Amino acid sequence: MKINSFIVVLIFAFSFAPGVSAQISINTLPPSVRTSEISATSVRNKVRQQTSEVSRERRAQAYAKLLEGQRYIWIMGRFRSEATTASNSKLAKQALQKAVELDPTLAEAYTALANLAKNTPPYDVNESILFADIAAKIDRNNFGAHFILAQLYTYKSRLNRDALDLNFTQKAIAEWNEIARLDPRNAEAFAFLSEFYEKTNKKAERITALKNWLSSSTPFSDGFYGRVFQDQTLVPQAATVKLGQALLEDRQTREAVEILSRAVAEEPGNKQAIELLRSAIESADDASVNASVQPLQQAIFANPDNPSLVLLLAQVQSRTGKVDDAVKILRDASAKFAGKDKIFSADLQVALADAYGNSNRINEAAEGYQNALTIRGIITKNNVIMEDERDFVVRVFDKIINLYKKANRPNDAKAAIERAKLLLGK
Repeated sequence: MKINSFIVVLIFAFSFAPGVSAQISINTLPPSVRTSEISATSVRNKVRQQTSEVSRERRAQAYAKLLEGQRYIWIMGRFRSEATTASNSKLAKQALQKAVELDPTLAEAYTALANLAKNTPPYDVNESILFADIAAKIDRNNFGAHFILAQLYTYKSRLNRDALDLNFTQKAIAEWNEIARLDPRNAEAFAFLSEFYEKTNKKAERITALKNWLSSSTPFSDGFYGRVFQDQTLVPQAATVKLGQALLEDRQTREAVEILSRAVAEEPGNKQAIELLRSAIESADDASVNASVQPLQQAIFANPDNPSLVLLLAQVQSRTGKVDDAVKILRDASAKFAGKDKIFSADLQVALADAYGNSNRINEAAEGYQNALTIRGIITKNNVIMEDERDFVVRVFDKIINLYKKANRPNDAKAAIERAKLLLGK
């Protein structure tokens, strides 16, 4: 067991070793397993047949050659000299070839050969797949072999491109599931599975993968996932927003609000999480909306100058019937931002007026809309409206006119229309 652990560590260390000039031919395989089409059954039958034929002494010699090959691989990773790397690559290949000749059932040797084929010129992906496939069929629990297959099938699936190769997509999914079976807290396996399930429109499977990713161990680096998706990270927290979005798309609104509220509380500056939470709240029931209040308050406490958070909390308070709480949040924030951001301060006044209007507090709503115009420096007389102000003025007067219409106050609505004409023209 200790030898196997050492071998696995060395194999993964070599996964990031620099390329060297050596080519491996499929003819290096022993005749008993040399074929371009090797089924799992045939390999297992050969393993059972040859296990009894390999003596204890030959097995010991095979392990010695395997460790010798791994030593050369380790040296390759330490020295940058092209000549030294090429020499050690050749020696590693020879030692590993001898290992599988001595013991054709030694899966770790095939895994190491797969790594050599993948990481040395001419970087033969197909040959690497063949060696790794042999190793996985000899030993289903060979983590290194499944990891190589998962990476190379993902590469061939064109996951981060427009058109998926469905054949290699299915193979990649199968291999990442093997990684997850062998390591149930492997973040990379669940991250890739979630990406594949999203691309293939498997919503339930995607949600399960994201939940597993969220509860995975934090990896030391972003690994292969970070190379495929260069703008993303592999830390489990990265799954939170993705899970919230997946739940929202699957109409699991209550759970989406819970997950996204947590994401906003943990990362108040995450604009995507805030916008997704806003969307979730719009379609959530009252109990779910209430559950988002405390996380939002925590987020604002940590990031008090975030305008999106302030607006969202006020909307939540208004939605749950706490209009006065919403008004206080908006009024205080509007006053706070008035001196440094009059545009946002005016937007807060519009939101405040909306809250009053939704509660049929017509006069207070009308006053709020007027305050918004005043804060922006717009007065109701025949003055010139700047182009960047026109949309705001149209939006506010539209709200004022509709407010009076719904309140059955036609005279006030007509007066608002006349005031708008003074500013905007006929």
